[in-house]
Amino acid sequence: MSDLSEHTLTSSDFESLFGEKLSLYVQGRIKKYDLRYSDVTTQERDSYLKKIVSILLGENLMYSGEHRHEQWDKGWRQNLDELLKSNASEAMIPRYFGKYQINRLKQKFIRPVSKNFEYNMLGVILDWLFDKYLRDYKNIYEFGCGTGHNLTRLRSFNSKANLWGLDWAESSQAMINKYALINSDKKLFAHKFDYFAPDFNLELKKDSAIYTVASLEQVGVKYHLFVDYLLKKKPNICIHVEPIEELLHAENLMDYLSICYFKKRKYLSGYLTYLKGLESKRKIKIIKAQRSYIGSFFIEGYSIIVWIPLV
Repeated sequence: MSDLSEHTLTSSDFESLFGEKLSLYVQGRIKKYDLRYSDVTTQERDSYLKKIVSILLGENLMYSGEHRHEQWDKGWRQNLDELLKSNASEAMIPRYFGKYQINRLKQKFIRPVSKNFEYNMLGVILDWLFDKYLRDYKNIYEFGCGTGHNLTRLRSFNSKANLWGLDWAESSQAMINKYALINSDKKLFAHKFDYFAPDFNLELKKDSAIYTVASLEQVGVKYHLFVDYLLKKKPNICIHVEPIEELLHAENLMDYLSICYFKKRKYLSGYLTYLKGLESKRKIKIIKAQRSYIGSFFIEGYSIIVWIPLV
Protein backbone atom coordinates (compact mmCIF):
# COMPACT_ATOMS: atom_id res chain seq x y z
CA MET A 1 0.00 0.00 0.00
CA SER A 2 1.06 3.55 -0.65
CA ASP A 3 1.69 5.96 2.23
CA LEU A 4 1.23 9.00 0.01
CA SER A 5 -0.85 11.86 1.37
CA GLU A 6 -4.60 12.07 0.87
CA HIS A 7 -6.35 14.60 -1.37
CA THR A 8 -9.97 15.72 -1.73
CA LEU A 9 -11.43 16.86 -5.02
CA THR A 10 -13.32 20.16 -4.88
CA SER A 11 -15.51 22.17 -7.24
CA SER A 12 -12.48 24.10 -8.48
CA ASP A 13 -10.82 20.84 -9.52
CA PHE A 14 -13.82 19.93 -11.66
CA GLU A 15 -14.05 23.43 -13.09
CA SER A 16 -10.46 22.98 -14.22
CA LEU A 17 -11.30 19.60 -15.80
CA PHE A 18 -14.50 20.81 -17.49
CA GLY A 19 -13.21 24.22 -18.48
CA GLU A 20 -16.10 26.23 -17.07
CA LYS A 21 -17.67 27.54 -13.88
CA LEU A 22 -20.11 25.26 -12.07
CA SER A 23 -23.37 26.51 -10.60
CA LEU A 24 -23.75 26.92 -6.87
CA TYR A 25 -26.21 24.02 -6.89
CA VAL A 26 -23.69 21.64 -8.47
CA GLN A 27 -20.96 22.94 -6.15
CA GLY A 28 -23.22 22.08 -3.22
CA ARG A 29 -23.76 18.55 -4.49
CA ILE A 30 -20.01 18.01 -4.91
CA LYS A 31 -19.44 18.89 -1.26
CA LYS A 32 -21.70 15.99 -0.25
CA TYR A 33 -19.70 13.35 -2.14
CA ASP A 34 -16.76 11.54 -0.60
CA LEU A 35 -14.07 12.38 -3.17
CA ARG A 36 -10.95 11.63 -1.16
CA TYR A 37 -8.10 9.79 -2.81
CA SER A 38 -4.36 9.20 -2.64
CA ASP A 39 -1.74 9.00 -5.36
CA VAL A 40 0.04 5.73 -6.14
CA THR A 41 3.74 4.99 -6.14
CA THR A 42 5.72 4.37 -9.32
CA GLN A 43 6.01 0.69 -8.36
CA GLU A 44 2.24 0.45 -7.89
CA ARG A 45 1.62 2.21 -11.18
CA ASP A 46 3.81 -0.29 -12.99
CA SER A 47 1.98 -3.23 -11.41
CA TYR A 48 -1.39 -1.82 -12.56
CA LEU A 49 -0.08 -1.28 -16.08
CA LYS A 50 1.24 -4.85 -16.11
CA LYS A 51 -2.18 -6.15 -15.07
CA ILE A 52 -3.91 -4.21 -17.86
CA VAL A 53 -1.42 -5.41 -20.47
CA SER A 54 -1.79 -9.03 -19.34
CA ILE A 55 -5.57 -8.82 -19.70
CA LEU A 56 -5.30 -7.18 -23.11
CA LEU A 57 -3.01 -10.02 -24.23
CA GLY A 58 -5.37 -12.68 -22.86
CA GLU A 59 -8.09 -14.52 -24.75
CA ASN A 60 -10.94 -14.47 -22.24
CA LEU A 61 -11.97 -10.80 -22.14
CA MET A 62 -15.69 -10.57 -22.87
CA TYR A 63 -16.62 -8.25 -25.73
CA SER A 64 -19.78 -6.22 -26.31
CA GLY A 65 -22.46 -6.80 -28.90
CA GLU A 66 -25.89 -8.21 -29.67
CA HIS A 67 -25.05 -11.58 -28.11
CA ARG A 68 -25.02 -10.07 -24.59
CA HIS A 69 -28.73 -9.25 -24.32
CA GLU A 70 -29.46 -12.11 -21.91
CA GLN A 71 -26.48 -11.27 -19.70
CA TRP A 72 -27.54 -7.64 -19.34
CA ASP A 73 -31.11 -8.66 -18.57
CA LYS A 74 -29.85 -11.06 -15.90
CA GLY A 75 -27.58 -8.40 -14.42
CA TRP A 76 -30.32 -5.80 -14.07
CA ARG A 77 -32.61 -8.47 -12.63
CA GLN A 78 -30.22 -8.82 -9.71
CA ASN A 79 -30.66 -5.10 -9.01
CA LEU A 80 -34.44 -5.52 -9.39
CA ASP A 81 -34.50 -8.32 -6.83
CA GLU A 82 -32.59 -6.11 -4.40
CA LEU A 83 -35.00 -3.21 -4.98
CA LEU A 84 -37.99 -5.48 -4.38
CA LYS A 85 -36.49 -6.52 -1.04
CA SER A 86 -35.33 -3.12 0.19
CA ASN A 87 -37.30 -0.40 -1.66
CA ALA A 88 -34.03 1.57 -1.43
CA SER A 89 -32.77 3.68 -4.33
CA GLU A 90 -29.23 2.44 -3.63
CA ALA A 91 -30.36 -0.91 -5.07
CA MET A 92 -30.37 0.71 -8.50
CA ILE A 93 -26.62 1.34 -8.57
CA PRO A 94 -25.01 -1.10 -11.05
CA ARG A 95 -22.69 -3.59 -9.41
CA TYR A 96 -19.78 -2.90 -11.74
CA PHE A 97 -19.03 0.38 -9.94
CA GLY A 98 -16.19 0.04 -7.44
CA LYS A 99 -15.10 -3.37 -8.75
CA TYR A 100 -11.52 -2.11 -8.81
CA GLN A 101 -10.47 0.34 -6.13
CA ILE A 102 -8.18 2.14 -8.54
CA ASN A 103 -9.38 4.92 -10.85
CA ARG A 104 -8.02 7.30 -13.47
CA LEU A 105 -7.71 11.04 -13.10
CA LYS A 106 -5.83 13.30 -15.50
CA GLN A 107 -4.04 10.35 -17.17
CA LYS A 108 -2.83 8.92 -13.86
CA PHE A 109 -3.92 6.16 -11.49
CA ILE A 110 -5.34 7.18 -8.11
CA ARG A 111 -6.56 5.19 -5.12
CA PRO A 112 -10.01 6.26 -3.84
CA VAL A 113 -10.95 6.19 -0.18
CA SER A 114 -14.65 5.52 -0.77
CA LYS A 115 -15.96 2.48 -2.64
CA ASN A 116 -18.49 4.85 -4.28
CA PHE A 117 -15.75 7.10 -5.67
CA GLU A 118 -16.17 6.23 -9.35
CA TYR A 119 -19.95 6.40 -9.10
CA ASN A 120 -19.71 9.85 -7.52
CA MET A 121 -17.16 11.03 -10.09
CA LEU A 122 -19.53 10.05 -12.89
CA GLY A 123 -22.23 11.72 -10.81
CA VAL A 124 -20.35 15.02 -10.92
CA ILE A 125 -20.13 14.82 -14.72
CA LEU A 126 -23.86 14.15 -14.95
CA ASP A 127 -24.69 16.84 -12.39
CA TRP A 128 -22.80 19.33 -14.55
CA LEU A 129 -24.50 18.26 -17.78
CA PHE A 130 -28.00 17.89 -16.32
CA ASP A 131 -27.71 21.31 -14.68
CA LYS A 132 -26.34 22.94 -17.83
CA TYR A 133 -28.61 21.40 -20.46
CA LEU A 134 -31.65 19.56 -19.09
CA ARG A 135 -33.33 21.73 -16.47
CA ASP A 136 -36.08 23.08 -18.73
CA TYR A 137 -37.04 20.27 -21.11
CA LYS A 138 -40.50 18.75 -20.79
CA ASN A 139 -39.55 15.31 -22.09
CA ILE A 140 -36.19 13.62 -21.51
CA TYR A 141 -35.20 10.17 -22.72
CA GLU A 142 -32.27 8.07 -21.55
CA PHE A 143 -31.39 5.37 -24.07
CA GLY A 144 -29.65 2.31 -22.68
CA CYS A 145 -30.75 3.34 -19.20
CA GLY A 146 -30.14 0.00 -17.44
CA THR A 147 -31.44 0.21 -13.87
CA GLY A 148 -32.55 3.82 -14.32
CA HIS A 149 -30.14 5.15 -11.71
CA ASN A 150 -29.22 8.16 -13.87
CA LEU A 151 -32.89 9.06 -14.22
CA THR A 152 -33.26 9.23 -10.45
CA ARG A 153 -30.36 11.70 -10.39
CA LEU A 154 -31.91 13.72 -13.22
CA ARG A 155 -35.12 14.12 -11.26
CA SER A 156 -33.22 16.34 -8.80
CA PHE A 157 -32.57 18.79 -11.64
CA ASN A 158 -35.94 18.67 -13.37
CA SER A 159 -38.97 17.90 -11.21
CA LYS A 160 -41.59 18.54 -13.91
CA ALA A 161 -40.28 16.63 -16.95
CA ASN A 162 -41.59 13.36 -18.25
CA LEU A 163 -38.61 11.04 -17.89
CA TRP A 164 -38.31 7.98 -20.09
CA GLY A 165 -35.93 5.08 -19.51
CA LEU A 166 -35.32 2.96 -22.60
CA ASP A 167 -33.39 -0.31 -22.66
CA TRP A 168 -33.40 -3.65 -24.46
CA ALA A 169 -33.62 -5.60 -21.18
CA GLU A 170 -37.10 -6.36 -19.84
CA SER A 171 -35.74 -6.26 -16.29
CA SER A 172 -34.88 -2.60 -16.88
CA GLN A 173 -38.52 -1.73 -17.54
CA ALA A 174 -39.61 -3.70 -14.47
CA MET A 175 -37.09 -1.88 -12.31
CA ILE A 176 -38.04 1.59 -13.44
CA ASN A 177 -41.75 0.88 -13.08
CA LYS A 178 -41.17 -0.43 -9.56
CA TYR A 179 -39.08 2.60 -8.60
CA ALA A 180 -41.74 4.95 -9.99
CA LEU A 181 -44.38 3.16 -7.93
CA ILE A 182 -42.31 3.25 -4.72
CA ASN A 183 -41.62 6.97 -5.10
CA SER A 184 -45.03 7.96 -6.53
CA ASP A 185 -43.31 9.42 -9.59
CA LYS A 186 -46.12 9.60 -12.13
CA LYS A 187 -43.86 11.16 -14.75
CA LEU A 188 -41.30 8.37 -14.89
CA PHE A 189 -41.84 5.81 -17.65
CA ALA A 190 -40.06 2.82 -19.18
CA HIS A 191 -40.04 1.41 -22.70
CA LYS A 192 -38.14 -1.33 -24.50
CA PHE A 193 -35.59 -0.12 -27.06
CA ASP A 194 -32.79 -1.97 -28.83
CA TYR A 195 -29.82 0.00 -30.22
CA PHE A 196 -29.22 -2.80 -32.74
CA ALA A 197 -32.80 -2.67 -34.04
CA PRO A 198 -34.27 0.78 -33.25
CA ASP A 199 -38.06 1.02 -33.14
CA PHE A 200 -38.77 3.82 -35.60
CA ASN A 201 -42.41 3.74 -34.51
CA LEU A 202 -41.38 5.09 -31.10
CA GLU A 203 -42.04 8.82 -31.28
CA LEU A 204 -40.25 11.44 -29.20
CA LYS A 205 -42.55 14.09 -27.79
CA LYS A 206 -42.07 17.78 -28.53
CA ASP A 207 -39.59 19.75 -26.45
CA SER A 208 -37.44 16.67 -25.89
CA ALA A 209 -33.84 15.83 -25.06
CA ILE A 210 -32.03 12.50 -25.18
CA TYR A 211 -28.88 11.25 -23.51
CA THR A 212 -26.78 8.08 -23.16
CA VAL A 213 -24.34 7.14 -20.41
CA ALA A 214 -21.83 4.33 -20.99
CA SER A 215 -24.42 2.36 -22.97
CA LEU A 216 -23.97 3.35 -26.60
CA GLU A 217 -20.45 1.97 -26.11
CA GLN A 218 -21.94 -1.51 -26.42
CA VAL A 219 -22.77 -1.15 -30.13
CA GLY A 220 -19.18 -0.92 -31.37
CA VAL A 221 -19.46 0.38 -34.94
CA LYS A 222 -23.19 -0.35 -35.30
CA TYR A 223 -24.45 3.10 -34.30
CA HIS A 224 -25.69 4.23 -37.71
CA LEU A 225 -29.29 3.04 -37.26
CA PHE A 226 -29.57 4.77 -33.88
CA VAL A 227 -28.25 8.02 -35.33
CA ASP A 228 -30.70 7.64 -38.23
CA TYR A 229 -33.45 7.27 -35.63
CA LEU A 230 -32.38 10.46 -33.87
CA LEU A 231 -32.12 12.38 -37.14
CA LYS A 232 -35.64 11.32 -38.01
CA LYS A 233 -37.19 12.02 -34.60
CA LYS A 234 -35.21 15.27 -34.09
CA PRO A 235 -34.89 15.74 -30.34
CA ASN A 236 -33.82 19.26 -29.40
CA ILE A 237 -30.49 18.05 -28.04
CA CYS A 238 -28.46 14.83 -27.80
CA ILE A 239 -25.94 14.22 -25.01
CA HIS A 240 -23.49 11.33 -24.72
CA VAL A 241 -21.15 10.33 -21.91
CA GLU A 242 -19.26 7.50 -23.56
CA PRO A 243 -15.77 6.18 -24.37
CA ILE A 244 -14.62 8.27 -27.35
CA GLU A 245 -11.28 7.16 -28.75
CA GLU A 246 -10.85 10.27 -30.92
CA LEU A 247 -10.59 12.48 -27.81
CA LEU A 248 -7.73 10.51 -26.23
CA HIS A 249 -4.05 10.80 -27.14
CA ALA A 250 -2.48 7.54 -28.32
CA GLU A 251 1.04 8.85 -27.68
CA ASN A 252 0.26 8.81 -23.94
CA LEU A 253 0.63 5.31 -22.46
CA MET A 254 -2.44 5.52 -20.21
CA ASP A 255 -4.58 6.75 -23.10
CA TYR A 256 -3.08 4.19 -25.48
CA LEU A 257 -4.00 1.29 -23.18
CA SER A 258 -7.47 2.78 -22.77
CA ILE A 259 -7.91 2.81 -26.55
CA CYS A 260 -6.58 -0.76 -26.76
CA TYR A 261 -9.16 -1.81 -24.17
CA PHE A 262 -11.92 -0.09 -26.18
CA LYS A 263 -10.90 -2.15 -29.20
CA LYS A 264 -10.55 -5.41 -27.25
CA ARG A 265 -14.03 -5.03 -25.78
CA LYS A 266 -15.38 -3.80 -29.15
CA TYR A 267 -16.63 -0.58 -27.62
CA LEU A 268 -17.90 2.43 -29.55
CA SER A 269 -15.52 3.15 -32.43
CA GLY A 270 -15.40 6.07 -34.85
CA TYR A 271 -18.51 7.72 -33.44
CA LEU A 272 -17.19 11.28 -33.16
CA THR A 273 -15.67 11.01 -36.64
CA TYR A 274 -19.05 9.90 -37.97
CA LEU A 275 -20.82 12.82 -36.27
CA LYS A 276 -18.26 15.24 -37.70
CA GLY A 277 -19.06 13.84 -41.13
CA LEU A 278 -22.74 14.56 -40.57
CA GLU A 279 -21.84 18.05 -39.38
CA SER A 280 -19.89 18.68 -42.59
CA LYS A 281 -23.07 17.77 -44.48
CA ARG A 282 -25.02 20.22 -42.26
CA LYS A 283 -27.23 17.48 -40.85
CA ILE A 284 -26.18 18.14 -37.26
CA LYS A 285 -24.27 20.71 -35.19
CA ILE A 286 -21.79 19.54 -32.56
CA ILE A 287 -22.00 21.75 -29.47
CA LYS A 288 -19.37 20.06 -27.33
CA ALA A 289 -16.83 17.27 -27.71
CA GLN A 290 -14.36 16.94 -24.85
CA ARG A 291 -12.79 14.38 -22.58
CA SER A 292 -13.43 14.48 -18.85
CA TYR A 293 -10.04 13.11 -17.70
CA ILE A 294 -12.09 10.88 -15.34
CA GLY A 295 -12.11 7.11 -15.67
CA SER A 296 -12.10 3.63 -14.19
CA PHE A 297 -9.21 1.21 -13.78
CA PHE A 298 -9.10 0.05 -17.40
CA ILE A 299 -10.34 3.06 -19.35
CA GLU A 300 -11.16 6.72 -19.48
CA GLY A 301 -14.69 6.09 -20.66
CA TYR A 302 -16.57 9.25 -19.69
CA SER A 303 -15.99 11.64 -22.57
CA ILE A 304 -18.74 14.08 -23.50
CA ILE A 305 -20.40 14.82 -26.83
CA VAL A 306 -23.33 17.23 -27.19
CA TRP A 307 -25.00 17.73 -30.58
CA ILE A 308 -28.27 18.86 -32.14
CA PRO A 309 -30.03 17.58 -35.27
CA LEU A 310 -30.63 20.21 -37.94
CA VAL A 311 -33.75 20.50 -40.09
